[in-house]
Amino acid sequence: MQTKNPHSNDISIGRKIRFRRKMLKISQKELGHRLGITFQQVQKYEKGLNRVGAGRLQEIADILDISIFFFYADISTKEHILLPYEEMTSNQEEHILLKSFRELKPKQQKAILCLIAER
Repeated sequence: MQTKNPHSNDISIGRKIRFRRKMLKISQKELGHRLGITFQQVQKYEKGLNRVGAGRLQEIADILDISIFFFYADISTKEHILLPYEEMTSNQEEHILLKSFRELKPKQQKAILCLIAER
């Protein structure tokens, strides 16, 4: 869906797609091929010019080997959180980890994500 003015959430999701794609050293052309779209469409997603639908975002998450929640990590609603962490975690350790991660500065979060991706 083409938007006249990209919404900040679309831009945020696009940046995260680009960040994760580059982290995995996947080109726009390769991601587009795996999605069955052109690299130009991948560029539009990454710039927030075209909105990424839920199904397509799940496909991207699968290809980039990451949870779809990664793309929504810093997007808030009027209540200031997308989902309560209690609903997203399976044990107390995950709850503490997620809560602590969300309290970090964006630069620190990116550093931790890079560290995890190197596993």
